[in-house]
Amino acid sequence: MNRFNHLPLRLRLTLLMALILTIASIVLMMTSIYAARQIYNQDFPEFKVEASDNIPPLVPRPPRAIVIERNNDFTAFGIISAVMVIVIGTGLTYLITGRALKPVTDLSKEIKEIGENNLFRQVSVPPSNDEVSKLSRSFNRMIHKLEKAFVAHKNFSANAAHELKTPLTAMIAHIEVLQLDNHPTLDQYKETLEDTLHNAQRLSDLVNDLLKLNAEQNVVVCETIEAKILFDNIIDELLEPIQSRNIHIENRTDNVLLCGDKRLLHRAFSNIIHNAVKYNKPSGVIIIAAAETADNTCVTIFDTGTGIPEDQIEKIFDPFYCVDKSRSRELGGSGLGLAIVKMVIEKHGGEIKVQSVADISTTIVIRLPKPENKEAC
Repeated sequence: MNRFNHLPLRLRLTLLMALILTIASIVLMMTSIYAARQIYNQDFPEFKVEASDNIPPLVPRPPRAIVIERNNDFTAFGIISAVMVIVIGTGLTYLITGRALKPVTDLSKEIKEIGENNLFRQVSVPPSNDEVSKLSRSFNRMIHKLEKAFVAHKNFSANAAHELKTPLTAMIAHIEVLQLDNHPTLDQYKETLEDTLHNAQRLSDLVNDLLKLNAEQNVVVCETIEAKILFDNIIDELLEPIQSRNIHIENRTDNVLLCGDKRLLHRAFSNIIHNAVKYNKPSGVIIIAAAETADNTCVTIFDTGTGIPEDQIEKIFDPFYCVDKSRSRELGGSGLGLAIVKMVIEKHGGEIKVQSVADISTTIVIRLPKPENKEAC
């Protein structure tokens, strides 16, 4: 059986059809021979009838030798016919299956031609709407997804290398400048150490964010959380930047419950509100609201910040993506905050959407499953 499965599909189909034809021919031949013998061997009563216009004379029963000879002739003819049917049917099956499997053969040939130099090459789709056509479309969709994944991984690696290299380059430059002076002053030492500490802290934050982005693949803790308390704690943590920028923030999440890992949700919502504060206008407004629907809990975070251009809204959740890179670097952003947010929300079975008007406002809407819809809560 294993050897049969290793044969080409065309040959396997041909052998199966030959087997079916053989069995059918043998059954038909044996049935015909049996029926013929019953007819030839039937006993006819021997009696005489006078010839007349209406009743022909009875034909006498043929001799036994003639019956045997006729049976043998019929059997030989049946065997020859069966062999011819099997041979011709097998040959036609081989030809027809070859034509029927040609699209599969062509598809296999195209796939074999795909290598490292043309990894994302699309295969041609047959005009028919059969299984081969559907397989070709599915293969092309898979190639497209792989291309997006490779491009995203390439961009992630390049951006990560750039973000790691920038503080390292600054640290090395400050140290080299200090070494050029034969008699550096204490203030110069202090300045160099402060810059080195600042860049080292930036490296540490970046590495921590990278670890967070690749950790917590599954939500193993599910608890009921009071949204009001959660957001009050986040606001208290960000109180200094909120007061320094004179931001007016409102927490309208009374009597609303969230379900999930409290630590992860705290991190996700903290990143969003931190961005709302950091990119807000002086004396701006942040409104946090929540409401329960039939299927989920909806959390809305509105801010009167710089906004996001419409063509860049879908990209803000990509790792290291920043709408304004110069300002993000000035404010200390690495571009990983929203990527972590999306990862956390999706791990909770929720979704996140962004609505924004450039230079006016941004609204982030997050939907999480209600506690009663989560068996673990």
